[in-house]
Amino acid sequence: MADSRLATLLLDAWKGAAPVPAGTIPPADPQAAYTVQSELLAALGPRGGWKVGAANPSATPLSAPLPATCLLPSGTAFAGAMRGVELELALRLGRDVPACEALRRSDFDAMLPAIEVVETRLAGWEQAPALLKLADLQTHGALILGEPIPISELDFGALEAELRMDGEVVASTRGANTAGSLEWLLDGLSQRLAARGEALRQGEILTTGSLTGMLFAAPGTRVLGRLAGIGEVALRFEG
Repeated sequence: MADSRLATLLLDAWKGAAPVPAGTIPPADPQAAYTVQSELLAALGPRGGWKVGAANPSATPLSAPLPATCLLPSGTAFAGAMRGVELELALRLGRDVPACEALRRSDFDAMLPAIEVVETRLAGWEQAPALLKLADLQTHGALILGEPIPISELDFGALEAELRMDGEVVASTRGANTAGSLEWLLDGLSQRLAARGEALRQGEILTTGSLTGMLFAAPGTRVLGRLAGIGEVALRFEG
């Protein structure tokens, strides 16, 4: 009952109601947070993909479903206050994957540069418990996608990433903030899906965690991300 109440509060905040106080009792464990996520997604519309990542190689990968309406093309403009942005690598599923099967690189048919716009429905977000953030779709706002290219062999830990704001380089990394291998992240999502009996669908997008860390963009900022050998993705925040 408490988890359903939290899902309702978060959904109301998604629709413009007051943010949920950071002191709200969080879910008891990750599985309870995932239940809240599922209730949120049922109200927000069909799923377009997943985000998965971890703070460090010894942490358990965490995931959140991405509403299809929040997957947007490169060049999208946003109005409103300052937001966080993260440059990421996204992968597109080339086939349906049943819940009983483990995800593999071979299941994907394309890779894309992506920028996640970080949003929160929590007041006092910095002080909120981690499980409360996880329930809030792991603070997902939108995923901006560049053009897909065919999947290829990729040294995930050596991927070069560059993020610019208004033409100035604000982050330039080589595998930075990427915890562990791609297979390790895929295994983390596979375990969650198997436990909950959830299948993946062809065309869904999987984004694999920040390559640059989170940076904040003020209104009026133009943001450009580049992944070496993969492509560019852009968005702007209107003033």
